[in-house]
Amino acid sequence: MITEKIGSYSLFVQGFRDANVTDSEKVLRDLRGSFPGVDLQLLRADRVAGREHIVFSARSAVESFQSKNRRAKHLSMELLLFASGEHQIIEAIKLLGVTASSRELALVGLSDTRLDSNQLSNRAMESVKGIPDDTVLQIKTRKKVEDLKRAYYIPDKELNASKMPSEEDNSVLKRLIIERSALLALEN
Repeated sequence: MITEKIGSYSLFVQGFRDANVTDSEKVLRDLRGSFPGVDLQLLRADRVAGREHIVFSARSAVESFQSKNRRAKHLSMELLLFASGEHQIIEAIKLLGVTASSRELALVGLSDTRLDSNQLSNRAMESVKGIPDDTVLQIKTRKKVEDLKRAYYIPDKELNASKMPSEEDNSVLKRLIIERSALLALEN
C-alpha cells in the first residue's frame, strides 16, 4: 500500500494480483458507496509504469482539478486522463480501464478528508477478489516493458534516443510515460 500527501489530498494506491473483476463499474460503484468523499479509480496495473507514474498523475490531476482548466467532472476521471496521457476519457478508458481479463489491478484513491487506508484496502480486496501486491505496479519483466511500449506508442528508436548513459530501459520507459502526462499538464 502506498500513501502520500498531495496538497490537501491524501493519495492511496494499492496493487492487486490474481484479481477477478467481471464488472469494474459495479466494483467502483460499490467501493465509492462505501467510501463517500474518496475519489476512487481502478487501473490496469500492467499499464502502470511504477509508483512514480501514479504519484505524478495524481499530483497533476489534483492541480488541474483545482484550477479552472479541469478536463473532467470528477477527480477520479482527471486522474485517469493524466495517468493515460490521453485527452479523451474514452481513450483513457481503452488504455487503462479494467476488463474481465485484467488480473493485475491498481486501486487509486484521493481524499481531502481523513482516509482509513487499511479499511479501504480490505474492502477493495474483497471487491476485486485479489491479493494485495504493490509489486504489480513495478516494471519488473521484459514482457511488461514491451507491453508498456506498445500501449503508450513508444518505439525502440525513441527509447534509445532518450536513454542516458548506463540508464536501464525500465527507467527510460517510466520517464517517457510520465512525460506524456507532463505534456497533458502543460496544455492546461
